[in-house]
Amino acid sequence: MSSPVQESDCNTSPAPDPGTTHNNDPDVVATDSDSDTDNPEASVADRPTLTLKMLNLCKEFLIMIIIAVAYAALTNETPPKVSKSPAAYPFFPPNSKVTDWYRGQITEAIEDARSSDIAFVMFYAPWDAESQTARKQLEIAAQYMQKEVAFVAVNCWQPGSECKRQYSKVYKWPVLIAYPTHGRGIQYNGPLEAFHIIKFLQNVCKPILRPETVDELMGKHDTVVLGKINVLPGSYEYAVFYSTALRFLERDPFRDTIFAVLPQKSDFDPSISLHVWNGTIDFKGELTTESLTSWILKNSHQITSWVSPTGMKSLSLSNFMQPGPTLILFTPRNPLLQQTDHFDMLREAAYDYYNCANNSHLTTRQKLIRESRLRNRKNYVKMTQKCHTRPPVITNVPNIWTNNTDICNCVDKESLNKFCESSVLAKPVLQQSVDRCRGFLLTQQYSQVVFESRGLEGGANITGSACASNSSLKFVAIDSLRYYQFAERLGVGLGQKTGVVIVNDKMETHYVMSGNVNSDNLRLFISNFTQKTLPRSLRSKVHVRTKSDHVYPHLNCSRSSQFCVRELTTGDFLPTVLQPNKVVVVFYYSKQCAFCSGFAYMFLTAARLLSPVKDISFVRIDGDSNLLPWEYTMESFPTILFFPSVRKSESRAFPRNLPITVPNLLGFILTNIDPILKLKTMWCICCQTKFPDEKIKCVTSLRMETLTIIGTTLREWRNSSRKQKVLYKLQVLRQLHLSFAHSPEDVSQINTNLNKLRD
Repeated sequence: MSSPVQESDCNTSPAPDPGTTHNNDPDVVATDSDSDTDNPEASVADRPTLTLKMLNLCKEFLIMIIIAVAYAALTNETPPKVSKSPAAYPFFPPNSKVTDWYRGQITEAIEDARSSDIAFVMFYAPWDAESQTARKQLEIAAQYMQKEVAFVAVNCWQPGSECKRQYSKVYKWPVLIAYPTHGRGIQYNGPLEAFHIIKFLQNVCKPILRPETVDELMGKHDTVVLGKINVLPGSYEYAVFYSTALRFLERDPFRDTIFAVLPQKSDFDPSISLHVWNGTIDFKGELTTESLTSWILKNSHQITSWVSPTGMKSLSLSNFMQPGPTLILFTPRNPLLQQTDHFDMLREAAYDYYNCANNSHLTTRQKLIRESRLRNRKNYVKMTQKCHTRPPVITNVPNIWTNNTDICNCVDKESLNKFCESSVLAKPVLQQSVDRCRGFLLTQQYSQVVFESRGLEGGANITGSACASNSSLKFVAIDSLRYYQFAERLGVGLGQKTGVVIVNDKMETHYVMSGNVNSDNLRLFISNFTQKTLPRSLRSKVHVRTKSDHVYPHLNCSRSSQFCVRELTTGDFLPTVLQPNKVVVVFYYSKQCAFCSGFAYMFLTAARLLSPVKDISFVRIDGDSNLLPWEYTMESFPTILFFPSVRKSESRAFPRNLPITVPNLLGFILTNIDPILKLKTMWCICCQTKFPDEKIKCVTSLRMETLTIIGTTLREWRNSSRKQKVLYKLQVLRQLHLSFAHSPEDVSQINTNLNKLRD
């Protein structure tokens, strides 16, 4: 309690007269003290404390600071300070064939590109992973085509650079554009691989073919745009046709649609026609690049085509897989080759499949394809002997139009020495031969050319089979070198990197062709599918071993001393779950399922608890990698399926509204097994219970379950014709009940009685 003097100082009563000795007058002090004592509440309520005053003062001071800071921020016109961007650094090595404008000087880069006949420019971001991947591929392409094309790279990510200011809304790097001498650039939308880039640039250099006959192209390509026009300088028709061929490379980087021209005299009426698989369509209307492009896209229809997934979410495959069945050929696609033998085999079979009315046009096309395949095989053998193919290395050889007089000194490969040793060949012929062998060696470096393993004739008759079924096949091909993952997931074995599968998305089935991929087996495969005699393929990913397999090692439960859950595949799934007198609990999981790892521990714990019960088997299967019959296929993971010992068709799934825990899982199993096995399972759980009170409850539940089984068995005894056997069962149950009640510690005796029940 404070002193009377201190309380007097804080009192709000009138001050004493001057001259009085207030603090020293005991009567006055006593009077003040008495007044404070009489009304203490009024004294506290009327005077603010020092703490409240300080708090209010701090609030006012803080509000003033906020107002001052806000006013200063509103009236300040100085721009905020921004840290300087890091200095630009070269993206390509100093000795690279690619001119690197790493400071983003786009004007100078474009001027440098336009100074060449054709320039290939890569706009990149140094931090981008795809740009870093494309850097190496672009250097390889530049090493090979430096004489024909100028290679330029521009850093469009450098802050404050000219390229960054002009192209600030680029959503994907790198951007690759080929610039001809005149006209706008042609964007490259193909794979970021050197060989595909080389082929694209070769097509830019020569976008139009000039065949001797139309049949020469019909045997190699399904879609041909043929122009019979005047090709002299100043021809408007040729300028539009040439520009359309270049523009079309943006949509078709693989050049599946061929542009060809047959020169005509100036007084000849120009004509442009589109040759497709089932006929010819003539162009009518005003000839412009836009109208010609839209006309080609509208009328192009192929029964066989290459499919190249983009590597991101797209409908590239979905458009072909729906609504009917699709035959997919997995085979290597060499971008530097005009023809792929297995794809031509597929084209020939597809023409025969769709030839419903003995169409002479389709018959002629089949003949041209067959002749082209034979000619292509002979040319390959001839080039192999001519160039003496060795492990090829890209060699910089002068081009046909260069003026280099010493051609042979530029070729140091033994495979080309015989051209240099020959003095009979004229210089243009020698240049052309060297260039052909150079291209042939580059083709071999990408991948070995694969031809059909057997003859080109024979097989089942599939002529007009498309008209014999309501669901006709579509035919597509996928590059097995770049998209082998699709084949793996379908269980297709790529012998010689080639395989065939039919996928029926509507029926959720697929059929894998066995044996060698040749015309005979392919036609027989199509015929069996049309007649609906093909068995559905049920194969696991483990049957196909390729470089992309990510298989985790599993313990062999039959040989390992450790406890483990057996891993199933498609091959042993049905024999395992359908084995008689055996309860099987299956855990479906997927490596892509994040929850499966957590629930797998619960499943493993329950399996370990019930491991002494030999009549219950716990297994697991990767439902995403193993293809199972539709009745055993799960749509979501994780899923636990219970197969009873006798009625296998009455399998049950663990309820989805219950959490997967050990007690719930044990309760699910106990609910679905037969009474005798339930008794044995409950005893197994009681034996592993550690706490005494829980063990007493467990044994009590066992006694109640035994009484229930005794009651059921008594009803069975009354209606049974084999009373002696049922009576023996009742005696064993009685002994078990007594053992649970009086001697639950006698484990051996209880186990003996439980085994008698199973027998």
